[in-house]
Formats: sequence, structure tokens, C-alpha cells
Amino acid sequence: MVNILGLCTRHQLLFFFLYFIESRGAWQDGVKPKVIPKLQEHKVDRFPGNQTHSDHFKLLERDGNYLLVGAKNIVYNISLATLQEKKRLEWYSSDDDIHVCRVKGKSEEECQNYIRVLALKSNNVLFVCGTNAYKPVCRDYNQTENEYKYGEEQTGEGLCPYDPNHNSTAVFAGPVNHRTDGDLYVATVAQFSGADPLIYRKPLRTEQFNLKHLNSPNFVNSLHHEDHVYFFFRETAVEYINCGKTVYSRVARVCTKDKGGPHKYRNRWTSFLKARLNCSVSGEFPFYFNEIQSTSNIIEGIYRGKKSEIIYGVFTTPVNSISGSAVCAFSIKQILETFDGSFKWQEDINSNWLSFPNSKVPEPRPGQCVNDSRTLPEMTLNFIKDHTLMDKAVPSFWNQPLILHTGFGYRYTYITVDPQIETVDGNRYDVLFIGTDNGKVIKVVNAASASGDGKVVPVIIEEVTVFQNGAPITSLLVYNSAFQFKLVVVSQDEIYSIPLHDCERYASTCSDCVGLQDPYCAWDESRQRCTNAGPRGWIRGKFVQNVSHGWDEKCPETELGTETTPTTTSAPTCPPCPLECACPSTEGARNVTEHEPERPPSSDSSPGGSYSHHQASRHDGDKEADVVSTVDSQLGDNGALAGASTGYMDMYSAETLAIAVTTSIVTSLVVGFISGYIFSRRCRNEEVDSPYDDGHYLDQRHRGGPLCQEPTHLNHGEGFLSPGTNNKPINLVLNVPPKNGNGKNANSSADNKPAQKVKKIYL
Repeated sequence: MVNILGLCTRHQLLFFFLYFIESRGAWQDGVKPKVIPKLQEHKVDRFPGNQTHSDHFKLLERDGNYLLVGAKNIVYNISLATLQEKKRLEWYSSDDDIHVCRVKGKSEEECQNYIRVLALKSNNVLFVCGTNAYKPVCRDYNQTENEYKYGEEQTGEGLCPYDPNHNSTAVFAGPVNHRTDGDLYVATVAQFSGADPLIYRKPLRTEQFNLKHLNSPNFVNSLHHEDHVYFFFRETAVEYINCGKTVYSRVARVCTKDKGGPHKYRNRWTSFLKARLNCSVSGEFPFYFNEIQSTSNIIEGIYRGKKSEIIYGVFTTPVNSISGSAVCAFSIKQILETFDGSFKWQEDINSNWLSFPNSKVPEPRPGQCVNDSRTLPEMTLNFIKDHTLMDKAVPSFWNQPLILHTGFGYRYTYITVDPQIETVDGNRYDVLFIGTDNGKVIKVVNAASASGDGKVVPVIIEEVTVFQNGAPITSLLVYNSAFQFKLVVVSQDEIYSIPLHDCERYASTCSDCVGLQDPYCAWDESRQRCTNAGPRGWIRGKFVQNVSHGWDEKCPETELGTETTPTTTSAPTCPPCPLECACPSTEGARNVTEHEPERPPSSDSSPGGSYSHHQASRHDGDKEADVVSTVDSQLGDNGALAGASTGYMDMYSAETLAIAVTTSIVTSLVVGFISGYIFSRRCRNEEVDSPYDDGHYLDQRHRGGPLCQEPTHLNHGEGFLSPGTNNKPINLVLNVPPKNGNGKNANSSADNKPAQKVKKIYL
């Protein structure tokens, strides 16, 4: 029994170990940042805002070369080039509104005017909505060169939340080719209690208190695209309510042509639909990142060899589960296909949610854009009231996350994209900037996005800590001008602008520059330095760059000191190394500060302890002492060594390791089990014997067999038969000695007593 239990335990451990190995491969835990720099003070611009209290910076709206920032009681207009304030719009709540707010039980901090809707209606008119001490109000401001002039005021009910902590989003949009300023589409929470979420465009709104439309949503973003306005949010999943409570990410849409329905539907959307966004690690049991936090704008580019429009989004797991964050992309085409698919419905309150039969869907199809929605039949309007949810989820564009992070160190909070950066070879890549909740900005690129096979090869180019106090990043904005390339980083209390790239600082050799895999950076062969294209663009033949693989044969130096060709497919061998260097490792990475002294190779054979001679040589340059570089010598996709870490561990390495570990463990178990079985049969424990043992085997043990070199004597306890003093075998079945060839007992000369009564033993 003990052996069986031990065997089961070993099998369970084996299964867990193999599952862990395979999971690590699928979860991209080999992705390491190329560089981890510290901010250089002379390259960082800061806007501190109000020094006496927190500004609660939240909204960003670009106005040419200026940035409008919504805060508490103020809208700042600052220069994108220098972050210097140009002018401001101050809007404080009245004393009466503050007094009423305090009477209702709110704190003095809550009873302020937090700007939560900020949009340019035209070049000269700014539309602003504030919480106004839990009494939302909206205003139009006419802006001049140096100031904002107060214009029209209206109630903010349905346009701005009461509570400044409630998420909301708004966008100005209108029908295609419409020449007016457009209409304001808002997703927010109405009522003082916040119990009435809605998507609103005067006079239309979603159904009030209908959980099938909106169920405790947190709105993230809104985008206008052709005939539709899209809203991205997370909400409690009504279709999962019979199995418990969970949150799903959604995309909803309405038509810009929607005019409401006839009669009782005149103030209701006739085109409102929503679908789930599927951001998950695929498998037999997918792992979902269910809670959307941010999205980019719609980006048009070449992906999988075709022209597509995609949206990047940041997703996280719930705060009380395994901590994880991921970035997934979704194409507009797949979103439209999902909205043209089957509906999901529930027959009654106790029924499961199922796919609604397409044959029963009324015509014209509910949710489509029509020229005049007021002419729609009542059957279509009744259907859309209870069937707003689509059956299929929108799949992620690459069928997997572009980049993901697990662990309790930080979570992703925000994303912005510098789209379609052209490289030397003519390919284009999206550069992603991801903010975290501990003040970091992560710069990521999909090195395989230019290929047509749909692969995902994430590369973390750099990971920089912007806010040393660990303040969460609430917003990001890319600013590109003729001679300035900046990233605006926003927290609740501060606004920084940092360089989009710093090629020369991070790389001093050709292989290092190419190994960064940064679309902004290439090696200038004429000037022998790592540089960016700038306004002049790349000149082919004079620059060396390879984002997809991180190496190029034009770079003369290699990390091993010997030439490696792109056709190499086997793992590199380590040539003899002097004492002052160590052979480069093909696994792991080691952070090396430039002010760290050179050290001899460690006796530890782990990959993380490698210290390459190439990386150590960089310490002798004139680099800043505050750069922390994560560089290792990993094989590229075709086997050649990169000058810097690719930041990506191939999925097949985990599978190969799993196969090798499986083979070795299973072989060891089988050999050990067979050897133990044979040994236990031939050398039994002296304290445990059986009346059914083979007599020849007992005789062999007394004589000393080949496995038991010393003769052993069996001491049988009471109730067991023992051999006689003549060491002759006993017939255990008849309880008499065996006979000789003449038919007599073998011990008849010693014992001539009459035969005893036979005692039968049934086996």
C-alpha cells in the first residue's frame, strides 16, 4: 500500500511539474526588457500643477501643439514641447452647491468640481463638464489667445457623473460627411446614488434599470468609426449570473444615424448592441483576462500581410485572483462580424443563456443602421430591447495576447501607440507604450508583426520608472513633431514628458544597436553610432537595422569573438575563455550596471550568473552611469546570435525541455520500479516471511545467492513452519518431508515413526 501511494504521489508531482513547465512556456515568462534606464534629469520636462493639493489629473485632450488637462476645479492648457502652462480655465463650485453637498454627507474633498468631460466642439469652442459638488453642470467656453470666456451653461445630468470616482467617457461624432460639429456621445452614470448607468446622446439613451443593457459598468473609452460609435467597458456578466458573479469586458456600438423609434421608443436606441471581448491565453481551458482597463485609438496598418484596422487594449485579472495583465488587439472587421452573428438570449429568468435561432430573428435585422429608425416595425424594436448581447465573443487579433505579465509587482493601467513606424527595410511596426500602477512605462513591439504568418514575438525594448514614488499612471500621450519625439506621462499629481527613444545612450556598437530591436533606432555606418531616423527618414544602404531578428550580418563584431552566420541552427559552443571573462549564456539575463566593477566568472553554472565579455567591455565607454542594461546572448529565430537580448524565449524551448524531462523521469520510474520489484522478490525483508515462499528460493538464500552474499537464517515466528536441522526442504502442502527416489522419506533413517495425520491447506 505504501508503494502504491508513493507511486501515485510521484505521478501527481510529475503531472504538476510538466504542467508548470508547459505553462511557463505559454506565458512568455522569458520576455525580459532590453534596457532598464534611469531618467536623465536634463531630458525630462515636468508640469507640477497645483503645489498645495492634488490636481487629480485625469483627462487629456490635444489641441494642436498644446495639451488640455482636466483636473480639480481647473483645465490646464500647457505646451507639449515644454510642458509650460499657457493659460488655464478655472471653474469652482459655488458656496451653495458645496453646502448642499456637505449636507448630503459628502466630504469637503468630494464636494469640488472635478472635470470629467472635455472635448473640442470646434476650433474655438471647448465643451466642459464637471461634477460640481455632486450637481453636474456642463458649459461652453470660447477660447481666445490668452483666456477662456464663459458661454452657455446646461445641466450635466446624463453627461457627467456625480461621483468623481465613477468612470465615464465622451466623444463628439456625427454622421459621415456631416458638416456640423457633431453630437456628443457619452457613457456615464446618472443619479446621485450612481445606480443608473447609461449611454446617451440627446435625446436617446439605453434602457433604464435593464441589466441586459448595462449591469454596473466601468466605462473605459469611446471611439467614432464611420457609421458607428464604439464604447469599451467592463461590467458584471448577466449571462454568467446562474453560475456566480464575474466581470466581462465589452464593446458596444450605436449608429450615428439612429433617431430613436416611434411612439414609446422615441427616446431609446434602436441600434444598441454589445459583445464580449476575448483576451485570453488559449488552451483546452483558456485563462481569461476579463477586466479591460484602457484602449488605444483605431490604428490602420499592415498586419499578417494585409491592411487592417485594429485596436489595442489593456486587460487584467480581478484583484482577488492570480495577478496578471495582458495586451490584446482586436480588428474592426472581426468586431463587425461578431455584431452580424447570432444573438444570445435567455428564455426565462431560470434558463441558461443560449444562441438565438437565426431563423427567428425579425426583419429588418435589429441593430443595423437604417436611414430612418422611426419607421422600424415594433417587432424589431421589441426584439432589440431584450436581445442586445451577441452570442460569440470578439476574438483577439493574433488569437493570443501580444504581451502579458504575471506577478504582484505591478499591473498594466494604460496604453498608447505610436503607429506604423517605418524601418530601414521598409517594414512598419506599432510601438506600444504601457503604463503600470507603480509608475513604470514599458515600451513593447511585436517583432513578427511585419510577417504574414500571424506570429507574436513580443520584445520589451525598455522598462523605465517615471514616477519614483510609485504613483499609478493614469494617461499616456505620444507627441511627434519635426524635431521632438516625446511621451507625455500622467499621474494624479504630476505630468512628465520623456524621450520616445535614446538610441545612442543604449547602444555603442552595431550589434548592440541592432539587438535593441527598436524601430526608432538603427546603426549609422558612416558616423559609426546608433541613431534615429528623425525628419530625414532612413537612407537604405547607410543604416543597419533588423527589428524582426535582432541581428544583422553587416555588424562586424560578435559576442563570441568568432563569426556566426545566419544559417547556424545548433546551439553555440563555448570557446576557451580567459579568467577575466565568462562564456555567454543562451538563457536568462543578468542586470549589469555600468558603474559595477568587472568581476571574474562565478563558479555557479546557472544561466543567470553569466557575464559576457562583450557586455563587460561596454563598461569602459563613456556611457551614463545610470543605465542598467539587460543583455544576453540569445539565439535569433534563425539561430544566429543577437548583439543584445531578444527579450523573447521561444515557445519550443519549453516544449523541448518538457519532453526531455518527461522522458528522463518516466524512464527513471520504469527502471526503478522494475529493479525494485526484482530486488524485493529476491531479497525479502528478514522480518516478514510467508508460508508460500518457494522452497528452492529459501534454500538459495541459506546458501547465499548471487544477490545476497552472506547466508541468512530465517527466524519464523510462532505459527510458521521452520526447516529441520538437516536443512532439508519440507513439503508445505502435505506437511511431510519429500520422498527419495526409492519412494521412502528422505529422513526415514532418522525418524521411523508412523505417518502423522495429514492436515490439508487450501491455497
